[in-house]
Amino acid sequence: MRIETMRGIVGAMMIAAAGIGSVAIGTVGAEAQQAVRASVNDQPITNYDVQQRVKMMTLFRQKTSDKIALDQLIDESLADQVAKRANLTLPTDAQVNERVAGIAKQVKLSIPQFEKALGQQGVQLSTLKKFFRGQMTWAAVLRAKASSLKPDVSEADIQAEMTKEGVSADTATIKEFKLQQIVFVIPKGSPAGMAGRRTAEAESFRKRFPGCDGSLALAKTLKGVVVLDIGRRDSTQVEGDAAQDLMKTPVGGTLKPSVTDRGVEVIAVCDVKEVQSTAGIRANAERTLLQQQTEGLETKFKAELRENAKIVYN
Repeated sequence: MRIETMRGIVGAMMIAAAGIGSVAIGTVGAEAQQAVRASVNDQPITNYDVQQRVKMMTLFRQKTSDKIALDQLIDESLADQVAKRANLTLPTDAQVNERVAGIAKQVKLSIPQFEKALGQQGVQLSTLKKFFRGQMTWAAVLRAKASSLKPDVSEADIQAEMTKEGVSADTATIKEFKLQQIVFVIPKGSPAGMAGRRTAEAESFRKRFPGCDGSLALAKTLKGVVVLDIGRRDSTQVEGDAAQDLMKTPVGGTLKPSVTDRGVEVIAVCDVKEVQSTAGIRANAERTLLQQQTEGLETKFKAELRENAKIVYN
């Protein structure tokens, strides 16, 4: 999610929270709410879906209208369908609930209070969850699309990048990390607040982390915690924010918890060493070319999906 959107959510929710107890926004008749505004490959989007999205985006101080809201919902429906066809890992309830819990925490509300504050503005908590799920699904679909556009990096490209960076094959090195994974398991069907509780437990574990040699003993004092040695990974084998966090984490340190389909996971750095390799230069060259190839990918991909979809407006 864009930073400005998240700020808008937090700011708007602080105002909404202050108004708990005020009169809720009026509702439209049930029949009108369930009227289908559009269908995407036979999946309906109702008046209620559109109205809820408009109210939510208005609350978040985002530019909106019926058309903008409907377009967002169509794109999210297409992304969900693509993700399911491609068997991509979809956002879990725990991951969505973590986003909700994070906002509630920022505005100093419990989940029930947060839900009530939303309701006073005519927005259901399920609407916010659907929005987060759609954002996360889009991100997964775009990552998969981008990875399918792997550029063909030639030796000439690599040599040019090495020259640019002022390194040679004899001096090029890469960081190699020995990692450990600590999983705070969240069983399927757990209540909405479980992700928040397990994240708090993971943060407490990090503060007491005794190093990789002592992590198993510490984990045994807790319930539902698994320790896995995941071996060595170099910096090219770790993607996204985790790669940057690894570079800044000392031996014996841990990365901030992340929610996955298994639970809340913490990565520990057991050892770091420099190894002679041009893999980092190759990876940088690939990233540079991939960025060039994928400029405007989201807009182009949305247009492509719409062109190949059956979208019916009512």
